[in-house]
Amino acid sequence: MAESEDMMDSPVCIDDQAKAAEETLCLIKESLKFYDSKGLKTLILEEKLSDQSIYWEVATELTKHLTAENYEKYTVFFDSCQRCLNYLIRTGNAKELLLALLEQADTFIDDVKWKALLDGIQQTLLKLPSKRYHSLDIALSTIHAHVKSLPEPDDHELEGEENKLLELDPAVQRITDVLLGYLAFLEPFVLEVSLNDPNVNRQKDKHQILMLRRYLLLLLNHPLIFLDLAFCEKEQERKAKGYARECVEKTMKLLCELCPNFFKTITDCLEDIRLSKLKNKRTVDKKKEGEDDETDIVDNWAECKDEGLIPLPSLACLSYLLLVEGLGQEHFPAIYTHKYILEFNLQFVLLLFQKQESLIVSKGVSLIGVLIRGITPTTFTVEDLDNPNYTKALNCLIQVMIRCPVKETRGQAVQMFSTYIKMFTLPARVHIYEMIFNTCKHAGVIGYSIQLVKDEIDTALKQENPDTEFLGLNLKRMLKFVAQLEEGAESDLLESSDRVIPALNLIRYLVLRDPLSANRTGLWSYYEDLEKDFFAPLRLALDFSKSHYKLELENFKEGKASVDKGMELGVNISVAGMPMPKVPRSQQIQIVESAINTFDLIDSLLSRIVELADVQLKASKTDTQVETI
Repeated sequence: MAESEDMMDSPVCIDDQAKAAEETLCLIKESLKFYDSKGLKTLILEEKLSDQSIYWEVATELTKHLTAENYEKYTVFFDSCQRCLNYLIRTGNAKELLLALLEQADTFIDDVKWKALLDGIQQTLLKLPSKRYHSLDIALSTIHAHVKSLPEPDDHELEGEENKLLELDPAVQRITDVLLGYLAFLEPFVLEVSLNDPNVNRQKDKHQILMLRRYLLLLLNHPLIFLDLAFCEKEQERKAKGYARECVEKTMKLLCELCPNFFKTITDCLEDIRLSKLKNKRTVDKKKEGEDDETDIVDNWAECKDEGLIPLPSLACLSYLLLVEGLGQEHFPAIYTHKYILEFNLQFVLLLFQKQESLIVSKGVSLIGVLIRGITPTTFTVEDLDNPNYTKALNCLIQVMIRCPVKETRGQAVQMFSTYIKMFTLPARVHIYEMIFNTCKHAGVIGYSIQLVKDEIDTALKQENPDTEFLGLNLKRMLKFVAQLEEGAESDLLESSDRVIPALNLIRYLVLRDPLSANRTGLWSYYEDLEKDFFAPLRLALDFSKSHYKLELENFKEGKASVDKGMELGVNISVAGMPMPKVPRSQQIQIVESAINTFDLIDSLLSRIVELADVQLKASKTDTQVETI
């Protein structure tokens, strides 16, 4: 018996085992080379391969054939490779096979291969002892690198129901397909340390909880923030959930297992970013004298250099999902005031507005819409405007109103514009309107703001003891901004008509609503200045513009003007800030005729104002003469 054991351990016997293993490996490689499914299953499954010494190489060879091409062309062979790999995972050394699988999973091209390996990696990790933190960390680092490499989908700038078509975008389909597999992979590891489970030892599993939370939050930064995540529960019967929505719901469901308080999660992440930036500032850059100590974390769309930090876009997307979509809301404390929630989340609104992608901008608009909906009018004072985020948010809304290519988003921004301003007290509103009139160059925005000022004045005049913030000197100062032509008589009236017409409407309203005898608004105290500084150059500009456009119209009709010359009319057509291409001759004629109609409207408004004012001025002179007699 002892002799037989010695023979078993002899070098000759070991060589025979190594030779047999080498032969088996060669046969397996041969079967793989010729796509021999039957031979492969015979060697591994039927004969129950048990030589652990070749498991690494066999696993490596098998994973090399789990490709998208084999999945499409050789489905039976692909399935055989996967079954054989699963056998090795069940019977082999978990740590060794995990490294072999991760080595092959480090690819950013083949999604089929990456997904095929996920199940195997998950099974090897579950076979490891309970202290699997480091192995899981290595695995997630490799697996998430594939998710991180997914390209952002194109911005198709779709409207409303058209967003359903985004599901047909190959880039979106790839993202959702990969994410669904990734989330299924993460689920068992999340559930075993779920904070909703009373049996979980929070201190013991702290590292795994933080690590899983981090990788889930990273998904909100890329790629989920670039997808259409909106879904209205009230319309659930009429609208099916898209795959993108399913992905984000599963992501938030898993995060709810790891985050009992989302507000604390966000504040902790922000504090980590702040401390990291301060540390980097002290160690890398010597602070220049007079430079601000505070770190601006708003202007940061780049990923954090410190891999342990959560990028700000992740937190912005999380706030959007919590407050707009209502996902995970049960884990968001309801103890904070609406004002505090608005102030806290403005940084995320500004971050979302910084991007050009329409879906990200729309998330910013929806988020600020929800935030200001709970604010009572006149909540904020002039002192609150010292917080620069309030004016930045307003300017961002204006930019969306002007430049966003999606009409629906532009419309939402326009609706929120007046609501946003009404959050402030009357003195603060005056400051806001003066800022808009002084800094904004877009005629449409200024024209809309003039209408809002007119509404403020109308509200004041209806009161027995009116608020004076929009009357007297404040009104005079605002009229000085809007009732002017920057280039005098040479101004392009067509370009500035959206500002000139509302300004004239406001003055006409004041002349009708506030007679000279009352002068509650103070208009009549500087009416002569308006005649000299605004009406006079406006008349000259009207004469020049009418003459020019009428001459061009005659040339068009007589065939003297070519299509190219038509573009010399000064008619600049643009949509969302982008110039439009040249238009056909017939449309150019319509543009010129429309311009002449606009000039006629301006002329009519101006004449009516002068007529109404002259009546009151003459009546006042008559009354004065009578009193003198």
